[in-house]
Amino acid sequence: MNFDTKYLIRWGIPGWTMVMVLSPYMIVTYFDFLSKQVYNASDLLAIGAVLTVLGVPLGYLLNQIHHSLFWVLPRVNKDKWTIYFDEELDIDEYFADDNEDGMKDALKERYRYLLSKKHELGGIVMSLGISAFVILIFNCTMDEFHAWCWWYFIILLALFTVLLLSRQYSSENIDRYHNHYLNKQRQNDTST
Repeated sequence: MNFDTKYLIRWGIPGWTMVMVLSPYMIVTYFDFLSKQVYNASDLLAIGAVLTVLGVPLGYLLNQIHHSLFWVLPRVNKDKWTIYFDEELDIDEYFADDNEDGMKDALKERYRYLLSKKHELGGIVMSLGISAFVILIFNCTMDEFHAWCWWYFIILLALFTVLLLSRQYSSENIDRYHNHYLNKQRQNDTST
């Protein structure tokens, strides 16, 4: 089996981000409890290793949640799936047509880059959104008020918002490309 390391990184980053966002919060908030559970440096190292390894399947799951929420569910009607699949085939045909100057190869790579960027940001947005939700729940269920917990939540929410806007920008950009090349292919089909 040939496994490309770019997938390990793509799937790992959202999971590792979630671990890196939730870990400091949990350590500071529950320091007394956690310090009683960790007896020596090897315990801490083992916990770090487990969290690092868990980052990849967690990140993969976050990417699948993003894909399901923003691609599969909006097109849950079978007719919408068929229309979308046909559009993708038309775009593939457009990029597969002869191109003497190599321009279509460059456009295909740009299309691939934009689509990857949208899904990468989607995984990070899911990671930050779920982390913010978890922290909100912990903050609301605490017996006493800790200002730093709420500041941590506000900073995380701001980061989530910025990346959500970036994801929206990438989404609209790839949608524009998709529609542009779909129209070009359909024009080519009608002119032949």
